[in-house]
Amino acid sequence: MFDIWKVKYPQLIMCIIGGAKYFKLDERLEREFMKGIIQAALRADGWIVTTGFKTGVVQLVGEAIDDHRVTNPHSHITAIGCSKWGATRNRASLILSKKSTKSIHDATIDISKRTKGEQDLESNHTHFLLLDDGTYYGYDIGDYRTKFVLEASHYKKSDDEKVPIVTVVVEGGPDTLSTIYKDLYNNIPVVLINGSGRVSNLLANFINRTESIINRNEKDNDDVDWRKVIHMKGTSDIGKSKTNFLPYIDEIRDGLRDISKGSNSSDVQIDKLLEYFLYCLQPTVRSKIRIFSLDSNESLDDTIFEVIIHAKQQESLEKNIPIDREQLLHLALAWNAIHVAKEYIIKDDLNDLDSDAKEKLFFKALLLNCPQFVNIFIKLNSNLTQIFYEKQINQPWKLRLNQLLRLYNNDDSKKSRERLYLLKKCWNNKPINSQEDLDLILRKLIGDYFKPIYTSSVTNFWKRLKLYSSKTRIADSDTIMYEDYNNNDSEVPDPEETQKEAREFVFRDLFLWSILTNRIEMSKVILSHMQTRICAALIASKILKSYKNFAYDNETKDALSRQAEQFEIYANECLKYCYNYNEETAHEIAIRSINIFGGVSCLQVAVDADDKSFVSQPCCDQLLNNIWHDKIEPIQFTLLQHIGLLFSICTFGLLAPIFITFRKVKLIPIDFNNDRKRNNYMTINEIEQETKPLSRIRKR
Repeated sequence: MFDIWKVKYPQLIMCIIGGAKYFKLDERLEREFMKGIIQAALRADGWIVTTGFKTGVVQLVGEAIDDHRVTNPHSHITAIGCSKWGATRNRASLILSKKSTKSIHDATIDISKRTKGEQDLESNHTHFLLLDDGTYYGYDIGDYRTKFVLEASHYKKSDDEKVPIVTVVVEGGPDTLSTIYKDLYNNIPVVLINGSGRVSNLLANFINRTESIINRNEKDNDDVDWRKVIHMKGTSDIGKSKTNFLPYIDEIRDGLRDISKGSNSSDVQIDKLLEYFLYCLQPTVRSKIRIFSLDSNESLDDTIFEVIIHAKQQESLEKNIPIDREQLLHLALAWNAIHVAKEYIIKDDLNDLDSDAKEKLFFKALLLNCPQFVNIFIKLNSNLTQIFYEKQINQPWKLRLNQLLRLYNNDDSKKSRERLYLLKKCWNNKPINSQEDLDLILRKLIGDYFKPIYTSSVTNFWKRLKLYSSKTRIADSDTIMYEDYNNNDSEVPDPEETQKEAREFVFRDLFLWSILTNRIEMSKVILSHMQTRICAALIASKILKSYKNFAYDNETKDALSRQAEQFEIYANECLKYCYNYNEETAHEIAIRSINIFGGVSCLQVAVDADDKSFVSQPCCDQLLNNIWHDKIEPIQFTLLQHIGLLFSICTFGLLAPIFITFRKVKLIPIDFNNDRKRNNYMTINEIEQETKPLSRIRKR
């Protein structure tokens, strides 16, 4: 399959078994089932394996694939039918030579002939494996399908890397129960669709009803070791299993007779089915079974992932080996199953994972566009600074450019190429290879006023000399620069503070990457962890509006406009709350120069991005009035104040100190303790000024 058919290697193998004849599902259950298996196959890039015949549950699966293909023509789902050659209708047409036109004509005539016991292959499947056991009719292929999926899951992989397998059961009769037994015996977890009928309902019902027996303590259960699996290999095993579930044996037997109606099952066959049924009820075995019901809050695809996780945890316990949480998290990322991962894998703790494992998981979450996982990793204090910046002793923090370019140039999958379309079009389909490329792209999308943030923007010798003579560190290149301390430990900044400040650079880099590569939900998560949120949101609005010039259709342009509006609204709300809390601080936020974003100010970006709602806020309106009046108190409404203002103008300002009211500068007391160290604090969000009144300095 992999070498000749070039079938893509799966991340999940999902077997769908159940009723082979016509059956009717509840409309809502049918809709949830069809949606669930398609979502599971797409999320995990998995296979769907069925009997392949156009009847019963397989026909329902085919309809689900066809519906998805109609609405998503570029999406691909691998569906494999493991069918019986002798039960396939028009077998001759499958082996005819393309050159024999006469034979093809004869086969076409034979299509109208209906032979009892034969079925058509389901046309929406992509591949078929037809087993010829020398018999005709019937659907049973023994354990051939189980052996096939087990072999495919181990193909060129170790036991730790094998592909997870799960069996989903819809309705079904005696043959379905036999298949459930074989899969559970081979450690393949099972999901029962409760409410679909027959075997699924019967097994789900007694799993729930016998829960009370298993939950009793050992003393009440006459010292029965429920953890030990009874494999039904002999008469003593069968008798012991019947004893354990004695109160329910007669009911189970009656239920098995009901699901066997129409198949002419003998008492011997019923006894065999009872053995299979009792095997499934054992505590260790039932831990590999999950019941999906419309009454539950979980979706079918989440239920499938949950049973896989439980099966792997159970396997680790049986082998007495530690649970490989890293492997489970990689699987959860492939499924983007955050709720199951938080409850069963992460559990608010990742301390047992080493730094390399955390880095791999974080990069995978970024590249697979799993914002909720990224949020969890950030909250659990993943060392992002060490991933993207390199720490040097008494030297600047240095950007690991290869790590950042690894994100920008990832176009392995079709989804990644779609996200990079606008960025590549903006950059004329050239690869991004350097810091200069990133700066040029940002200046092209934001504006020439946006200073380079990855390459040095200070080229003049005198400016550079003046910069180094100052007592502050700046953040205006790919490194965090500070003065030469001459190995004087008393002047070296606090490492914890510099790491926190460098962490802000990581958030900036990831935020710009997520916006440029059209990962909007990811950018919102990163934005929530940033300090300079208002400016970041306005820059996102500007970039998205600039992207409209490179969009190829009106639908994309409308989507970009909506996304830009969301960031603009976010910036508006943030500034509004700041203004209500402290007007002076809000004015400073709106006008100050943000060094980590190329020295731009919020008001500057808002005007350039034509964010009218931001500029028209009371905060910005009052700020512009203050700038216009400069040091003069803007609120002077009395007649005497107006006359005084007129006299001041006529005397060219000579009488202004007498008649005009000026704003008073509020002096803030200064703590000179450890002032020498405070002078070395990095100015991430401070106003760029060569000289700053001492009374205005604020301790961070």
